[in-house]
Amino acid sequence: MKNGFTLTEALVTIVIFVLVIGAIYEAYILNQRASREGEALAELTQNGRVILERMTREIRQAKEIVTDLPSTSTEATSTVEFEDGHDTSYIHYIRYFKDDDDKTVKREVIGYYFSPSGNPNDTSTYVTWDATSSGETLATTTIESPQIIGEWVSDLKIWKSTTINISLILKKEEKILNLETKIYGRNL
Repeated sequence: MKNGFTLTEALVTIVIFVLVIGAIYEAYILNQRASREGEALAELTQNGRVILERMTREIRQAKEIVTDLPSTSTEATSTVEFEDGHDTSYIHYIRYFKDDDDKTVKREVIGYYFSPSGNPNDTSTYVTWDATSSGETLATTTIESPQIIGEWVSDLKIWKSTTINISLILKKEEKILNLETKIYGRNL
């Protein structure tokens, strides 16, 4: 009597081994895919939270909203400008806007002054956005250049009914996240 496996036993063993390894590999691939999707959703959630929290905090402190916000979401704008109510050492305005080129939301700080007599770098010459002066032109200067506060933004809508409403849609890979908030201005 010889010790060993027959060809049939060896083939059955190999087939079972391949099936088990294939099942383990498939479970690993599914786990990796779920992990990537979870990471993408977590990044979208974090970006959306940062964008909405920062905009909400600063709009609540605003002295005045400069942008003429529409009253419905269908006519909403993707830009809002307002006078900063937090730092009152000089008059300046914060502008949030969606940059379509790189799918981000950016924040910049601008100042208004009268040209040519005003110095765009002198904060004491800044005036309100609706100031008038005979013979001088109201001009703007960038105090803080646009900085990215969030990415993967496919849509940003801002409108005002009884409150200021912000709708944000973020997209990364195949994941889409819709966020909305309502802002009650303290100084408005």
